[in-house]
Amino acid sequence: MTGETTRRTVVAAGGAGYLGRILVADLVGRGHTVAVPTRRPASLDDLEVRLEDAPGRLVVVPLDGAGPAGAAPALARLDPAPSAVVASLGGWSIGPRLLAVAPDAWQRALDDHLTAHLRAMQAYVPVVAGQVDAVYVTTNGAAADEPMPGSGPINVTGAAQRMLLRVVAAEETDGVRFHEVSFLAAVAGDDRNLDPDAELGDAEVADAVRGVLDDPRSPQLVRVAPRGAAR
Repeated sequence: MTGETTRRTVVAAGGAGYLGRILVADLVGRGHTVAVPTRRPASLDDLEVRLEDAPGRLVVVPLDGAGPAGAAPALARLDPAPSAVVASLGGWSIGPRLLAVAPDAWQRALDDHLTAHLRAMQAYVPVVAGQVDAVYVTTNGAAADEPMPGSGPINVTGAAQRMLLRVVAAEETDGVRFHEVSFLAAVAGDDRNLDPDAELGDAEVADAVRGVLDDPRSPQLVRVAPRGAAR
């Protein structure tokens, strides 16, 4: 799917988060329908207003206690049917060194940064399977590659997230292609990043994800460094 971009319905898991909102705004602004399953529907009110005149459409899908599985029926009823998922789940945190992490904090990191990806895949891969050029994209960061003292849980879950995608891609037989877009610098404006060495702007972030959605020839792992930096 190269050349002129085909308009899709995209499921944006984590679309209410900082990174997710960048991606949602870009896709809706380019004419796509973007469905955001979220436990915080009101958090997208301002984005809905901002995108009122955009050529695409933002659809907010409230999540209940059933989580992603509960949203799947509503997503499957969308017209056109979803053919892509972009999962930007989890985030960033700085805390104690890994050997001092409390059991509840460790479990929370696993749930928020790894199990959330598995649950999203289990719910949303069947939604897009069978569509033309069905694609599932996860976002990740430099912590998947580089040990960062104070962010050990993010290192561990980021690395495990990468293997999760590789295993699902190896097992999946319904024609869905799987990709990870790994951002090797902080996203500009995200105040969870303290004094970052380098930053990526909104356009760089959105362009990278959109490039994978549009091009079936994309590699499974796409690393995105700031312009001029080594990858």
